[in-house]
Amino acid sequence: MFEQMGNLMDMVKKLQQNVNQVQEELKDERIVMTSGDVITVTLNGQQDVVAIEINPKYLTAENAVLLQDLLVATLNNAVTKSREVNQAALGKLSSDLNIPKIPGLF
Repeated sequence: MFEQMGNLMDMVKKLQQNVNQVQEELKDERIVMTSGDVITVTLNGQQDVVAIEINPKYLTAENAVLLQDLLVATLNNAVTKSREVNQAALGKLSSDLNIPKIPGLF
């Protein structure tokens, strides 16, 4: 029984190290979403906004509502893609370690 506990603790420690490594790698991952040539949003694999670029030729009072709508849509698309990248990385980790699929875990 104690041997099994030791093996379980080793597995948990290895899992934590691997999760930490994947999280660090996701910080360096870049997800870029654009709305044509108007807005470019860059997120990392942890859903942190890294950069937002707005083409200056569209920065007019007449375009304010359009820019707001495009920014929201572009950010939402980037967050969705970043989540997919994150889930894929953590899912690969769980399959590499033969961890059973537990809904909501990875």
